[in-house]
Amino acid sequence: MTLRPLTLLVTSFGGQAVILPILVFVTLGLLVSGQRRAAFWWAFSVVLVLGMVLATKIAFIPCATYLPVSGLRSPSGHAGASMAVYGGLGVLVARLLPKLSWRVLALSAGFLLAIAIAVTRVVIGAHTVPETILGSLIGVLAPAILITRPNLFVGTVRLRWIWLLLGPLVLVVLLHGFELGAETVIESVAQQLNLLLGVCR
Repeated sequence: MTLRPLTLLVTSFGGQAVILPILVFVTLGLLVSGQRRAAFWWAFSVVLVLGMVLATKIAFIPCATYLPVSGLRSPSGHAGASMAVYGGLGVLVARLLPKLSWRVLALSAGFLLAIAIAVTRVVIGAHTVPETILGSLIGVLAPAILITRPNLFVGTVRLRWIWLLLGPLVLVVLLHGFELGAETVIESVAQQLNLLLGVCR
């Protein structure tokens, strides 16, 4: 019996077809519940990470041979997005929980899932260890931003923490395994931009 099916299942949790709907769902959920501040910081932090990963990919892909770290060509988007979304969700849920032990559990679960997804990228050969580490380091910026917001939730919080778990869980179940094919597009854009600008030859 091989663990590859399980590895592919876990790695699919970090795909764009899962991550983007979770981003939208949580943002709308926070807005509907009247938590505009939390919605802004959540969306801003995740989009910032996604943008940074994209920019780094475009910069690194054509210039990999010039980088000082061996095996570093394209930072893992799965690792970065997973750390941002699942780590960020852990922060949001922790802020809504009454007990310290539950908060620690929520944070740990979010980060452990993100780490598990990052590990699968290496296991299936999609990325090298340096690429996965770089992606994760970029991704951790999102939960770091959320953690440092002193008044993330303001006023009466009508949103129950369970919905921040059940909603994304349903999306994961429904959408895992789907891929949007963004990596191929990013690769093409990176090479075309490099040909146009002539940065790396």
